[in-house]
Amino acid sequence: MVSLAPSKFFRRRIDRWVDAHNPPSKDSILLLNRRLYILPTRFGYLFAIMLLFLFLAAINYQNSMAFVLTFMLTSLAIISLWYTHKNLLGVSIKLQIPRPVFCGQACEFKFEISHPNSASRYAIGIQYVQETPVYLKLDPQQSTEASLKIRSRRRGQFKPQGITIFTRYPTGLFHAWGWLKYDLPVLIYPHPENDIKLQQSMVEQFDGKTSTSTIEGDDFAGLREHRQGESLRHISWKAYARGQGLLTKTFQGQARPSLWIDWDQIEENSIERRLSFMTALVLAAENEEQKYGLKLPGIIIEQSFGNAHKHACLQALAVFRQDDLNQPFNLDESG
Repeated sequence: MVSLAPSKFFRRRIDRWVDAHNPPSKDSILLLNRRLYILPTRFGYLFAIMLLFLFLAAINYQNSMAFVLTFMLTSLAIISLWYTHKNLLGVSIKLQIPRPVFCGQACEFKFEISHPNSASRYAIGIQYVQETPVYLKLDPQQSTEASLKIRSRRRGQFKPQGITIFTRYPTGLFHAWGWLKYDLPVLIYPHPENDIKLQQSMVEQFDGKTSTSTIEGDDFAGLREHRQGESLRHISWKAYARGQGLLTKTFQGQARPSLWIDWDQIEENSIERRLSFMTALVLAAENEEQKYGLKLPGIIIEQSFGNAHKHACLQALAVFRQDDLNQPFNLDESG
């Protein structure tokens, strides 16, 4: 146990040094000298050993051609070192905010990579932890996009960590890389249960009478001001074209019950199973355009409907009882 202490100590020192030189960013990251690192590859170390033996043989046999070959190969290695570092220098990488997905689905990281120079950049790879990297080429003064799809295994809100950009161009003797850290949220919703239908027991009742909300019917009733989050297919586009602003068409004749998706009414022992059940109910209520609210221990989201309301409910379910919202998003199921 004592022998492991120095390695852990130096590992923490290295991690702190890397964090200090690679602060997380909400915008694009520009790869300058202080953000780039370079070391020989396995083939590069073998190449150096070969040069050493070749140099010793040239000294031993006093062979001028062996000296020439040694110095030429050494020059090749030095030039390769410079070109490998230059292949990443000045590259700008921007990560778009990842779209929320349900647990078990692939979370997509979309990168926009660009550089202002007039030279092409070749064989640039982007990798997340130990996943298979994607490779790209940058044309002069152009930008390109790259996408990484990482399967999600836990619900919650996380931060993308462990992203590296690297290259071994042109000879493969050196590996240049930079760490990409972004202060952007990765939101993973709970996995919804299959074939869940809205339950009558969740319909809101007062004094024995069911509370209903009119959403849509057969008879046109008039126009009212559009509310954020409402479906766009109810907007009166003719009124908008006349300069009257966004107005929503209302109808009479069809009333649907409003409901509460209540934690206490879910008959599941597992927390994750309850959250999955409630996630499915949120999606079912939204698909049927019913007005609904969400009740969790210590959290109440008032009844409404629309995309904004659905996102608020799903986000509350995703981060329920999650202490740290800055955990790294990774492939380890145990976290």
